[in-house]
Amino acid sequence: MNHSANEIRRQLRLGEDSQWEFKQVAFSGKRLKSPRRGDLADEIAAFANARGGVLLLGVTDPGEIQGLTRRELVALDAIVTELSSDTIKPAVRIHTFHEELDGKALLVAEIPQGEWQHDSPGGSFVRVGGSKRRMTSDERLRLAQRLGQARFPSFDERVVPETGFRTLEESLWKPLLSAEGAAAPQVSLAKLALLASDASGVQRATVAGVLLCARAPERWLPGARITATQYHGRDRASGQADAQEITGPLDQQIASAMAFVTRNMRVAARKDPARVDLPQYSRRALFEAVVNAVAHRDYSMHRSAIRQGLPQPVQFVPGEELRLTDAEGAERAMRIVAIVGRSSLVEYRRVGAEREPSPENGA
Repeated sequence: MNHSANEIRRQLRLGEDSQWEFKQVAFSGKRLKSPRRGDLADEIAAFANARGGVLLLGVTDPGEIQGLTRRELVALDAIVTELSSDTIKPAVRIHTFHEELDGKALLVAEIPQGEWQHDSPGGSFVRVGGSKRRMTSDERLRLAQRLGQARFPSFDERVVPETGFRTLEESLWKPLLSAEGAAAPQVSLAKLALLASDASGVQRATVAGVLLCARAPERWLPGARITATQYHGRDRASGQADAQEITGPLDQQIASAMAFVTRNMRVAARKDPARVDLPQYSRRALFEAVVNAVAHRDYSMHRSAIRQGLPQPVQFVPGEELRLTDAEGAERAMRIVAIVGRSSLVEYRRVGAEREPSPENGA
């Protein structure tokens, strides 16, 4: 362990900071009641996305050691190990220690600084001072640069042959720039990695530039489309009731996919006392699923079109993930994620969408 008993005692007196977090623990029988597993995962990922840190489990906020039983120590150890290995993506290799101070047991989890951006089910977090906070798209980009990811251009930052500045539509790139940036658009778009120079020094549109700002990205990237289908029954054998091939820039694809689902899903109703619509899907959950699928799709695959199939009837459980992509293991397109995050379409969130586009006007 990197921290001695005296160092832990000293920190208990001083309190939490950017390197130390205290967590009071409560069990209900053999089940961990608090903190929630998701909260623990968020804390671990936040430390990994910063400079690393130490999580003291079995300690109250004022720094008092509760005193855990051996069974509770073993259970906690298994939980934090599982969360760091299986729940956080990519995994964080933590070190756990069963310690005893002044006759009271606690679990010490040392979390190293990550070599990549780590996401927990709650989203992307970073440790700031004595607490975690959700990372903005700019912070995610800066983290990628700090960790050296930017030295190896991802697929969405590669240039697309036979394109140039004029490939990008002004009406699509202008909302991404400030007034000052719009005065020198080629320079500003290059800073956003929507334009880049090829091996001959000729300025080309990047994959991200084509996807976000070209009127017909499928001209260069055949997989840049969504195939939406509604079936009469629960599978393809039942036949199609409605179908649409959705193309265009990413914001239009998202809006069109939402419009397709909206017109095909069932809407029940009840009186309370006025009429209250009960749509088959939560629009927030649908929007979250579509944005995730579009932003995370692996555009290096020629057949990576998103297939959005709607069986009839559909059972949707709130909180469950709605999968709209069949491209398993697709890499995160970091540039696309960052641009979607700063665009007027939506402030990107890995979990939860705070704003939805209007299917009528496209964004």
